[in-house]
Formats: sequence, C-alpha cells, structure tokens
Amino acid sequence: MKNCVTGILLAGGKSSRMGTDKGMVMLNGKKLAAHILDAMKPVVDYLIIIANNKNYDAFGYSVFGDVVKDCGPMGGIYTGLINSNTRKNLVLSCDMPYVTTQMLTFILAHAEEAEIILPSVEGNPEPLCAVYDQTCAEKFRMLIDKRELKMQDALRHFKTKELPLTKEEAGNNFININTFQQLNAQNT
Repeated sequence: MKNCVTGILLAGGKSSRMGTDKGMVMLNGKKLAAHILDAMKPVVDYLIIIANNKNYDAFGYSVFGDVVKDCGPMGGIYTGLINSNTRKNLVLSCDMPYVTTQMLTFILAHAEEAEIILPSVEGNPEPLCAVYDQTCAEKFRMLIDKRELKMQDALRHFKTKELPLTKEEAGNNFININTFQQLNAQNT
C-alpha cells in the first residue's frame, strides 16, 4: 500500500539516557534502527534517515544531519520534511523497535485527513510515529526560531487528527527503549 510517502527515521538525538547512539544498539540480533526501517519499507516509497552520525550510511539510505542543531525531535522532523520529495511523510523515532507494518498501514490510511495524523493511546498522542504533511515544515521552522521545541506543545499549531487506540490495540507498537536497562529487559 504505497501512496507516494517518504519514511523519515529520526536518529539524530543525543541518546543522553542511553549514553550511546540508540539506533545503533542491538536488540535481538538487529540494530534498533533496522527494526523500524524494516517495518517502514513495505508502506513507503522512499526512506531517509535524519542522523548526525555517519554510521547510518551503512543502511543504504540518504542520511541528513540536523539543519538546526540541538532542537530535539522537532529539528529532526523539520530536517526530514525539507529533504523529502513527497507531500506525505511517515516519521518515526529510532527507539520504537516493535512498531509493526500493520500499525503504520493503519496510520497511513488516514494520511489525507489533516496536516499531522498520529495515534493516541488512551489520550496520549504519539508524535514520533505519525504522518506529517510537507507543508508543516514552515511552521516547524517558525517554532524552532522561537525556541518552542516541545512536540506536545507544537501540535496545537497544526490541523491534527488523533487516531484513538486502547492499550490493547496499541500493543507493543509504541514501546520506547531509552536506557540499557530497558534494552536488556527486551533482549531475548
């Protein structure tokens, strides 16, 4: 189900809680970033990676460093949007290794309904597993310039559509791995 969508993997974070680049740590024999890329491949036309680490070149996709440094996920999304050649962009953080192609297909099925389409698990939106219209780039740059960098606050500046999910429906899709303790608990 491809519909001219770019997949944008956000891997440019500081990984301060992990102490090393999260996307490059191993989970069940595969790098965290590879888990997400594998889930995205069937549902997007193009893949790009936003990272400030040249090791991501090994995945074989275009890698772009943050255009504006030290802006967190918002800076990564902005960088992805301005480097995308498609109107719709599926953005995922590199620390959600259990996201499934089925969940991404579900989110993309609503891609035309707003500027940002994001799942919401029992009222908690997931902005780092969402579809962003390329037109969002301009507002993101404005927010970055004002140093308004919190994703949850930024959402109110856009026409968003939340896709409500129960915890059961969400399953493990949105589990984040931010520390080695969390990683070790997940490695089998």
